[in-house]
Amino acid sequence: MESNRHMEKPRVIVFDVYETLLGMDEMERRINTLTDSIRGYTIWFEIFMQYCFVSNSLDNYYDFMSIAKASLQITGAKLGKKISGDDAANLLDLLKHLPVLEEVPSCLSELNDEGYIIIALTNAPERIVCDRMERTGLVSYFQNVLSAEKVKKYKPEKKVYEWAAKKMDVATSEMLMVTSHAWDIAGAANAGMKTAFLKKDKGQLPALFPQPDLSCTQLSELVSILKNK
Repeated sequence: MESNRHMEKPRVIVFDVYETLLGMDEMERRINTLTDSIRGYTIWFEIFMQYCFVSNSLDNYYDFMSIAKASLQITGAKLGKKISGDDAANLLDLLKHLPVLEEVPSCLSELNDEGYIIIALTNAPERIVCDRMERTGLVSYFQNVLSAEKVKKYKPEKKVYEWAAKKMDVATSEMLMVTSHAWDIAGAANAGMKTAFLKKDKGQLPALFPQPDLSCTQLSELVSILKNK
């Protein structure tokens, strides 16, 4: 645990999904193989996020899977590999099958036992995330699974977090955003949420942006803190 600033007990714990609850290692391996580059996944994810954030500034809404597919084809072009629409679609179908990270079920169960209300807030389509949660059993731990597609904006747009708070009938200040993405920390903090950063190997927090209220390397560490609130 790297930081544990004083924080009141949250009424609602909000979890990001991909890389926070579901592992992306197989997605990384498949993209690196398809692009024949150990940097393929990193480049794809950066382009993907860039175009999601650009979409936030436009009047037209571009759906998550369309941006993901276009970003994958752009990544291939940058690395000298032509990726067909079918190849991109087949690879992105993996989002429906990613594994639950090892400690997640037991940690969510502990939080449920402590009486915490838990929801998910994702940029991915609701149907994909709900289907995955149902087939893995994760859905039983969540009171709600919310997708930014309903707002037609993407996190870290402030409106997404405010919409989630409204759906749960609480103030953003009563919510704790748990995520492995620095941009999600910045967006949630900007909306008035408390934040907890689950630091992965590649995760970095720019000093320029608001620092999280809590920062841990394992979800179990965060659960221990919240059980003592």
